[in-house]
Amino acid sequence: MNSEYIAAQLEEIVNKGLEDFPIPYQKGNSIRIKYLVIRKSPKGYLIYDTRDNKQITRTVFKSSALAIAKNLAHGKDYTHKILELEEKMSKHYNDAVFFKNSIKRSKDPFKIEITETRLDIALTESQRVRDILDRYIFS
Repeated sequence: MNSEYIAAQLEEIVNKGLEDFPIPYQKGNSIRIKYLVIRKSPKGYLIYDTRDNKQITRTVFKSSALAIAKNLAHGKDYTHKILELEEKMSKHYNDAVFFKNSIKRSKDPFKIEITETRLDIALTESQRVRDILDRYIFS
């Protein structure tokens, strides 16, 4: 048999498998999942549809961008739900940054104790939302 013919058949088998079970892979500065591309920008992560050459949405966190792209590649559109989760995670993240700064700059032990409690709540809630996002990615 011709080795070029065998290589072409093997490539066809692999490409067919990637269509059925899209695997994310990094190419340059972008992540590709089937026909979707995730690119990092100064304002977050942009998700593009290469079939229509159009931007789908922009996210703040890489995990939410992966969740949206993975589900769209499987034909499920949970974009709105994932963006709501991202908004919650962003709020808790910003709260945590604020509380860490307040703890660092405060000299009042009572205020530090209260702020540490609030920081713990913000981190716990952020992790809870992240776990929900992970279910969208890995399910």
